[in-house]
Parts: sequence; C-alpha cells; structure tokens
Amino acid sequence: MEYKNFSRNNTPNASKLMESLRFSGYDNSIALADLVDNSLDADASLIDIKIEKNREDYRVSIADNGIGMSEDVLEQALKLGSLTSRDTQSDLGRFGMGLVTASISIGRRVVIYTKEEGQDMLTGIMDLDYMAEVNDFKVYREKSSKEDMRIAAGYGLDKCGTVLIIEKCDQVNYTDINELSDRVSKYFGEVFREFLRAGKVITVNNSKVDIVDPMWQDGILVDEYKKRSELYSSEKFSIKVPNIGEEEIVVKIHVLPMFDQSINRKLKLNQTNQGFYLIRNHRQISGGETLNIFSKHNDLNRVRVEIFFPGTLDQAMGVNYSKHGVKPSQAVLDKLKNDVLPQIDTLRNRFRKIHSVEESEDLNFSDAEKAIAQSRKLLDVSDAKKEIPVKRTRKAREKEENKTPETDKHRGRPSLPEIAKFELHDFGSAGIIFDVEKQGKKTIILWNIAHPFYRRFILENKDNKDLLNAVSFLAYSMGEAKIKYSTNEDAYEMMDNIMVSMSANLRILLGS
Repeated sequence: MEYKNFSRNNTPNASKLMESLRFSGYDNSIALADLVDNSLDADASLIDIKIEKNREDYRVSIADNGIGMSEDVLEQALKLGSLTSRDTQSDLGRFGMGLVTASISIGRRVVIYTKEEGQDMLTGIMDLDYMAEVNDFKVYREKSSKEDMRIAAGYGLDKCGTVLIIEKCDQVNYTDINELSDRVSKYFGEVFREFLRAGKVITVNNSKVDIVDPMWQDGILVDEYKKRSELYSSEKFSIKVPNIGEEEIVVKIHVLPMFDQSINRKLKLNQTNQGFYLIRNHRQISGGETLNIFSKHNDLNRVRVEIFFPGTLDQAMGVNYSKHGVKPSQAVLDKLKNDVLPQIDTLRNRFRKIHSVEESEDLNFSDAEKAIAQSRKLLDVSDAKKEIPVKRTRKAREKEENKTPETDKHRGRPSLPEIAKFELHDFGSAGIIFDVEKQGKKTIILWNIAHPFYRRFILENKDNKDLLNAVSFLAYSMGEAKIKYSTNEDAYEMMDNIMVSMSANLRILLGS
C-alpha cells in the first residue's frame, strides 16, 4: 500500500525539546570548545573567553574578530540543524547543532552581537524561558540598537566579528571561577593545539591559552621539563568512503619521555591518558581511547597515537554532533588493527624489557639462596659432574669472575657454601619462565625477565619476602630435578618439554 498524504503537522513541543537538548552530554569545557569552533570557522585569529560571576549567577562570553554573520547566517545559527554551507575538509562545525546545544547546555539565555565588515551590526537572542512561555521556537533577531553596540564594543567588537553571551547560567559545573577557567584553558590548550601552533590566539579571563600537547612535541610541558617525545612512526592510510572515494588518514605514533614514578603521577602519564587521540580537521575531538584495539596497561603509559582525518570521514569515524568521542566503522578498526597494533605490541615488548631491568635493580634473592644452603644436606640435589651451559648475561659472568670469597663477619670463618644462585636473563617473551645451569656444585636459576610470570610473581611481589622465597624454592627444585636427570636423554627431554608447555600456558593465562 502506498501512502501519499503526508501533510499533517508534527511540530515538536518547543519547550520540552529545548529542555531535553540541555542534557546532551556536554560538560562546560566541551560546550565552550564547540562554540570556539564557530569562531575558528569564521577565520578569527583572536578569540577571547570571559567567565564572570555575579553573586550566584554566571555570565560566559566568547568574542572573536572573525568575519561576522549576515542576517541569513544569524537566522540559521539560532536554529537547530542550521543550513549554513560548510567545507567538510576544513570546517570544525558538522551538523548545524553546535551553537544552540552547546550554549543552552550552560545557560537559558543566549545573546549574539555580530557584524560583517561594512555592514550593520545585528543582534540575536534565544531565551528558553520565553520559548516555554509561548511554547514556540521564537527568537529575537534585529539590527543592533545603540545600547547593543555599546555592550558589544565593551567586548571588543569593532569592524567585524561576533560576541556570544550566555546568561542565566544554571548549569555551570564549578563554584570557583578560577578552577573553571583553569580547566577550560588547559582543555583548549590540548584540543586546539594545532591552531595555536598556527598562530591563533585564545584567551580565557585575560590569560593566554598555552599549547598543552599530550604528544610532548612542544608546549608548556616540553618547555618546563626540557624533554621531547620520539616520533616512532608517521604513516598515511587510505579509507574508502561511499559516494566519495578514498580519503587519507594520518597516523602518528609517539613515545613519550621517560620520567621517574613521582613525575609520571604528577604529569598523569598513566593508563587513563595512553592510547589514541583523534584529530578531526586539525581539532582534537577525543583522547586516551583504545578503540577496542588494545588493552590499557602500565607498559604502554608512554605510548600515544594521533589519528588525523578530514570531516569527509565523519561517518566512517563515527563522529557525533557534539564532536566529542568517536565510534569508527569496522573497516577503519580493521585497518588500524592491521597497521598500528603490531607497532603497539613492539613498543609494549620494548618497554617491558626496560621496566623489568629497572625494577630488578633492587631485587634480592639472598634469603632464598641462604635458606637453600642451610638445607643442603636434606635436599635431593643433582650430583652431575659436568656443567650444563646456558646463555648467561655478560654482566652476570663478569660478576662471577670478579667475585672474592666471603667470610662470616660475626665469626670470622667462611660463610655457607653457595649452592644456589638466582640471576636474570632475557630469553624473550616467547621463552621459558626460567632456565637452569650447573657450575661446579652450584645450581644457577636464570629467570626470564621477558616472561609475564616474572613480572606478575617476581617484580610485583618483590617486597613480599615469603612469596618471593616460595617461588624461588619452586624454581630451584624444578631446576635441580632437571639437572639430576640430565644424563638420561629421554627424561631430560621430558623435563624440557614440561617446562616449555608450562611456560606457554602461563604466558597465555597471565596475559602476555
């Protein structure tokens, strides 16, 4: 059946719709950034944000020196789903919703003064209380009065530009203006860093916004700590877009500088901030994302990935109208998994080795070695005559060669014989948990610092002496058993296979 008479009026309830849109997921910083987008799209080079408090009420203003708006553009700007023309390759606006929804998420009344060069100044007002009273989408839009021009001049509007003022601010998330302005300034310094690099000036309560670069390429953090990140890779990838063709995304992987733990905590070089940062038309719209491509782990705290893409990829990247957060299509995710995930895994393995070496510096197995020596007469140990060679670190060999006999300081006689020794070695993440070698009467256990067992049970519990000793006793006992049967080829091979299989299973279960 074909239906033809689609003539019934279905105008939404103005008051309820506008009230609902006030709760669209914006916080104050995100909303103000959406309004700054409009200023940048208007070619503004100077954008001034002021957050003022009068008793219990706030007033928020954004003034710019952009090209201003004509009467037609102002009319559209005060509408939901405005029809102003946009360049998807460069404009920051997307769905024509930003000015209205961002403004009313903060306050109930929006006043706009705007002027094109050589044209009359215009005033536009949207008041939700008036809309509720008449239950209609009615706004004020006229040529500016002398009083309007006087007010606009106070915000710096001269030859051209726009001043947007939000009043009746009942949804400001902060009680302290300084806290709010500081939060907004830092947020702007991050999301608009590309524009700040290009010379755009943004001020918040008369303070210039500085670049806050989470990639540590430049900005106030680099200036303060005198360290810059390593650009690990920068590659272009093609994404197919229906009805458009192929578009390019640029993926840059950065490795942040290394600091000690106290500075890492201060600078929030942590799991929350690791991951993907999405840059749409040079403006960051999301950061610290995994995109379900990898799992966050402390090993990746120094890894951050920028993905630059044009607005033509909004659908493929899953950009919503608030331009905060993304949900890429499966095609995009598959591309990133194939090209980026192997690099992330490479860096993860690199950092694990570095962290294992650093954290192992104060690792001490002397209690376990002493306990084994004291129990030597009761232990079922190997009596193999020959030494079983295993790859050892040069550092370990040099330490052994330069070692001098120790004596018991309290009794002036030789200390307990050294029949067990625990050392560290890198057999790779796919290697066994530990290996064993015999040197004279001494059994040497070589822990594999690249295996997740070492990190999870040795490093993470290095201050728990009881657990560290118990794990060491287990490794020593298994090592002795392997050496005891070294002269029996079949038994030795079986012990070797048991170790390989156990290491592989634990690698999976412990989440390598």
